[in-house]
Amino acid sequence: MPSLRRAVIGPIAATLAGVFTFFAWRGVARSSPQDPPQDQLPHFTNDGALLRPTAWETWVMVGSSTGLSYAAAPVPAAGAAPGMFHNVYMQPWAYRAFIATGAFPERTMFVLSFYEASRKATPARAGFYEGDRMPGIEVHLKQQGIDHWAFFGFGDNGASGPKIPGAAACYSCHATEAAHDNVFTQFYPPLRERLTKAAR
Repeated sequence: MPSLRRAVIGPIAATLAGVFTFFAWRGVARSSPQDPPQDQLPHFTNDGALLRPTAWETWVMVGSSTGLSYAAAPVPAAGAAPGMFHNVYMQPWAYRAFIATGAFPERTMFVLSFYEASRKATPARAGFYEGDRMPGIEVHLKQQGIDHWAFFGFGDNGASGPKIPGAAACYSCHATEAAHDNVFTQFYPPLRERLTKAAR
């Protein structure tokens, strides 16, 4: 009887193992990263200007600041707003890749947007919130062939934005002051925390 049982159970076990392997492979294939969505990738005009990113407001907001300045500035008067709000957004696929690997993939874009500091709405009695969005955005793009990291500026309604010249101060500032790979991750909590965990 034991030999008969082994003869019957052996093929069944092999068949079940094959079935489990097949479905496990299908699960891995389904969960593997897909190509980034085309509307979250950089696209250019024939003269090298960057097309305005679409739906960037739905991307991952990795940081926000108010009154942040990279140069010495006078202290605001008592009760005055410290300055505009700066919000920074990153493509969801690039964010996921960074969280997984600790590295910014090629074609990563950061969108910097600006909002006035407001306190006009009730019931607010103290402090400031993001008011109207200010015209224009800036994009920080990682891509080989354009100085690796490059900056592009957009007017409020411009369909494309030219590359900011390499002599601009933003390039040297990011090269010397950025905490990680030309990016001010020191100001972006989820990215900063990912790098801190990796360093432990």
